[in-house]
Amino acid sequence: MAKIPFILLFSQKSPRQPCTIICIVMLFDFCYLCVVALKAGRMENEKKDNLSVPWQVNKYESCPHQKGATYFDVDDFEEIIDYYLAAGSYKQSLQAAEAACDMHPTSIPLMLKKAQLLATFNKEDHALELLATLENLDPSNNDVVLTRAAIYSQLKDYQKAIEEYSKAIVGAEEPDFVYCNIAIEYENLGNFDKTLEYLDKALRVNPDNDLAIYEAAYCFDLLSLTEEGITFFLQLIDRNPYSKEAWFNLGVSYINAGLYEKALDALEYSLAIDHRHEHSWFHKGYTLSLLHRYQEAIVAYQESMSEDDNDPMKHYYIGECHEKLEDYHNARTCYLNSIRIDPELADAWVGIGVCDLETGDASRAIRHLKKGLLLDPENVNYLCLLANTYFTLGQHDQACGTYEKAIQADPEDEETWLEFAEALSNFGHWEQAQKLLTRGMESLPGRTSIMYFMAAILFFSGKKQEAAFFLEEAYDHDAEGLHTLKTRLPKLKDNLAFLEALDKLS
Repeated sequence: MAKIPFILLFSQKSPRQPCTIICIVMLFDFCYLCVVALKAGRMENEKKDNLSVPWQVNKYESCPHQKGATYFDVDDFEEIIDYYLAAGSYKQSLQAAEAACDMHPTSIPLMLKKAQLLATFNKEDHALELLATLENLDPSNNDVVLTRAAIYSQLKDYQKAIEEYSKAIVGAEEPDFVYCNIAIEYENLGNFDKTLEYLDKALRVNPDNDLAIYEAAYCFDLLSLTEEGITFFLQLIDRNPYSKEAWFNLGVSYINAGLYEKALDALEYSLAIDHRHEHSWFHKGYTLSLLHRYQEAIVAYQESMSEDDNDPMKHYYIGECHEKLEDYHNARTCYLNSIRIDPELADAWVGIGVCDLETGDASRAIRHLKKGLLLDPENVNYLCLLANTYFTLGQHDQACGTYEKAIQADPEDEETWLEFAEALSNFGHWEQAQKLLTRGMESLPGRTSIMYFMAAILFFSGKKQEAAFFLEEAYDHDAEGLHTLKTRLPKLKDNLAFLEALDKLS
């Protein structure tokens, strides 16, 4: 397997380096989860104790003041350096690399490790000098070129990184990963056409390169190129029909396009290839919920979970399905599971509040809704829920004040204006509702939904002429909005003045 360079674990200089995990896996024989922790800089201190300590490390640590006098061959030093890396002891790893190069000054593998570690500690200039020495010793060493490219990327010199990676393609044992690195550099430059071009090259070399598939999906999503993404993944499937990741990302693309039935088909193909593909199960659940097939969605979400799954969002989405099925007991249980895992998941707190409200405990609902708002104070939906709950308790002043906060948070959200007006009308506050909608029309001129609602409020309050004026104005600009109004306010069908005005429109 080709050695791809060890790319900087700590540096935040490069905005996007998703090849890092794969690069480290190829260079060191660590498990994937260990590498993820390394990349994030969160390796726990006890990890070192859980690793099997090689005899070379015991010997190396047994004589800390005489390390220069204790002989280790090149393989021994590589074992020591890799052990410290796996344990997250990066400083010790660099110290071991320096001691190794002192003892074996012409060893190319050790010099390369030292250069990579120097870059990890943001000593790029020193690393590049060492790489120049290495290139003179071994001009055909592709790892030198790849490491230098990664360092240029860290320095945000993406064009130079591209030039170096391009040199490495010819001699690379796995050029698809080099193409991926070039794609990411173009992504850092904002050249997404080139990014997709090189990801396509990577996938033509290796259709199973999951990194390239997910990077392509990321680009299509970032650029909102839904149709282009669908075409891309369909072409990839034509070349590699057994790629579960291609089928999965095609399914996600269909979801983004609102083609839910097609999304289900694509996700089913992914699951046919790998029945335990967690992401396909989860997105199948999400798609089923969008189709209002909530019981089936629950089953799919549960299939995506392991026995000790600690993903709070999975519990939340299952709870949401139970809520849609009006199974508030199980919904509440799922939301509670979510906040046990993540106490700062605002949606789950609000979900509990909704369940409380639906089961008749509005006072308890207030507490949970407020908890959600503490975590996300500008969330308009939360504010409207809280306001409606205050109305339910007859606390009109608090309700109106909360709705006003929602309007201040997002005055462009016409639904907030309509909900507030509807709540006021439900309690017969016609004048207050009219004043509110007048403000709404001033803030959002030309919004026919507000004009229709103003007409309805005026019909309910007996102001026929004014009501007919707003109805006609709204109808002239948006005839279809009339159906929405009648659906939202079914009591209008019993209002004779409204029915008379309706006859005149036709």
